[in-house]
Amino acid sequence: MTSVTPEQPGRGALAVAPRRWVQPAVYAVAVVVLVAVTGWVSTHPDSLPTSRTRVVASTPITEPVFIGVFDTPAGFDRDLHIAGVHVSATSTVDVTITPHVCHGGSLSVTTTPDTFCASLGPTEDAALDEGDEVVLEVVGDAPGVVDIDRVRIAYRDGLQWATQEAGAPSQVTILPR
Repeated sequence: MTSVTPEQPGRGALAVAPRRWVQPAVYAVAVVVLVAVTGWVSTHPDSLPTSRTRVVASTPITEPVFIGVFDTPAGFDRDLHIAGVHVSATSTVDVTITPHVCHGGSLSVTTTPDTFCASLGPTEDAALDEGDEVVLEVVGDAPGVVDIDRVRIAYRDGLQWATQEAGAPSQVTILPR
């Protein structure tokens, strides 16, 4: 007795079995590339504007001075949501430096920021729009000099986020009374 196995249509007697791992591997590579591109784009927004011009101020001991270090120029078309502002400084005396956001105005150096800002608020969870400015409040209890580097702003701009240097460096001289 002889048995004959019919051939499957479209396949010869020596057919190669399909590779079942090729299609999932292609999908995996595509997903990895998509995640890498999305990660790169979301963490690399355009740099914030910086300046080499040093903001110089002086104030008597125990009297706070407010220094505008990063303002949003006219035509600033970004919508920054600030997570925080990092301030790095070297000083010959102990000082307190507090970052603020001046909404609806800007200033260079003053002891009365309310004159120039519609409102002055904290930097954490603040929005920074056109016409707003990051301001540093500096106060010391003894005479000395404070050199302040550019601020580093942690922010989100749409789907992108970053921590970048911004604005201008500054120097504050704390004078005796």
